[in-house]
Amino acid sequence: MKAKREGVTGPELKRRVSAGEVAPLYLVVGEEGLLRDEAVAAIKAAVLGSDEANVEAFNCDAVYGDETDASEVLTLCSNLPMFAARRLVVVRDAGALRAKDAERLLPYLDAPVKTTCLVLTGRKVDGRVKFFQACKKVAVIVDCEPLEERALPAWIRDQAAVLGLSLDEPARVLLQEASSGDLGVLRREMEKLAAYVAPGTAVAVADVEAVQGADTGGTVWNLLEALRRKERAGSLRFLGKVLDAGEPPLKVLGFLAACWRQEWKTRRFSEEMLRDFEQFREADSRLKGGGGGRGKDRLVLERMLLNLCRGAARATPGPRPFAPAR
Repeated sequence: MKAKREGVTGPELKRRVSAGEVAPLYLVVGEEGLLRDEAVAAIKAAVLGSDEANVEAFNCDAVYGDETDASEVLTLCSNLPMFAARRLVVVRDAGALRAKDAERLLPYLDAPVKTTCLVLTGRKVDGRVKFFQACKKVAVIVDCEPLEERALPAWIRDQAAVLGLSLDEPARVLLQEASSGDLGVLRREMEKLAAYVAPGTAVAVADVEAVQGADTGGTVWNLLEALRRKERAGSLRFLGKVLDAGEPPLKVLGFLAACWRQEWKTRRFSEEMLRDFEQFREADSRLKGGGGGRGKDRLVLERMLLNLCRGAARATPGPRPFAPAR
């Protein structure tokens, strides 16, 4: 017999906060980490907005249950927002709060700060602790337990639409079977597909198998991970494997650039982003310039990887713009 679910689902939460229904207290709990992250992100967007004015740095605090205490949580909640109407306080792994500290938070439930949204999140909480017993009565509970198998096809289609992917049914089935229902794995596989498949191209079984091979066989995905860690030797080694396997250099460059753009969207603007962008731009121009064959193309990509690992743009001397491809 399946356990009875309690609280609102992720989609229902998104509908509520999008309509302006933001509660002062949320309990986001369940085994599915991706659903918890999505729920917290939806609440954060509703509380802080698009952050065009960079108010998040002043109005968002996150602590961990095993590293904080009641005094710190209460202090964070009592702080007034700066340049905004509300602030957000997130307690991750809230179930790790010591019982004594949790009970010291009980009075806050009766009189939460109106300008603060407090989010408690974690895989599970101890229902025997008085604070969590009381919390479940006054907070909006967001159910983040794993999805039932029958709900996975719709979830995959929704995620694919967000990523701009068009999945045929065999590809969708293969994705679902290979992930064993783990939403985190499913999301990563689809993100890889979004970077791998050309825009507007329908995703087929062969594409799903290709990115799965990259994840386990040491090709483009391993190259990306080594590059993220700024491992020069590893990046060059995996680049060699990718090119030796016959992947076109421009396709490899497009894959890396697409993954970098996805990460840029989640980070605050920095000079490092500008330098990275310049590396991709110059490599693209050199590859499209032609001449020199695959040996020259390999050198172009190797130089780009080394510069990205250093975090310094040394490839283009001075401010002179690179000549466009002819």
